[in-house]
Amino acid sequence: MITHKAKTLVVAMVAVLGLSACSSIDCPLNNRVYASFRLAGDVSTLTDTLTVSTPRTMDNAEEDTVLINRLTQTDSLSLPMSYQRTEDIYYFTLVQKDTQLKTIDTLWVSKENLPHFESVDCNPVMFHTINGVRFTQHAIDDIQVNNNKVTHNDAKAHFLIYLKNRDN
Repeated sequence: MITHKAKTLVVAMVAVLGLSACSSIDCPLNNRVYASFRLAGDVSTLTDTLTVSTPRTMDNAEEDTVLINRLTQTDSLSLPMSYQRTEDIYYFTLVQKDTQLKTIDTLWVSKENLPHFESVDCNPVMFHTINGVRFTQHAIDDIQVNNNKVTHNDAKAHFLIYLKNRDN
């Protein structure tokens, strides 16, 4: 026969286990999503130096924020996307390692911002749908949208970048 104390103890244990189960939500550590770029074509590994920046505000394009500084010997990179803008701007500055010749290309990525809800315990997250990309063609030959959905863990690169072969 179970006593009243034992019943109370069992109910209390079930309540504690139930409450602890509700608070064990796995929120992402980083609430920002990144667009991934992969080099493709003849130039599949970057040998020159790449710096990527973005305008701090759309009103003053002279103040830039450096996102990547002097990257080299890579085949891919990830760049953060803004939460509220419908178009992100990136400046790709390539410096050739042998001649120190500098070329700057501008990328305009148009996108739709989609709020993503995981839990009230987690920070807000904004996913994106890429609508298109425009770019100048000083060092970049072509950019193709490879995956237009930007979320937390995308295995497939969002953009394929084809650089001009400077030997031609």
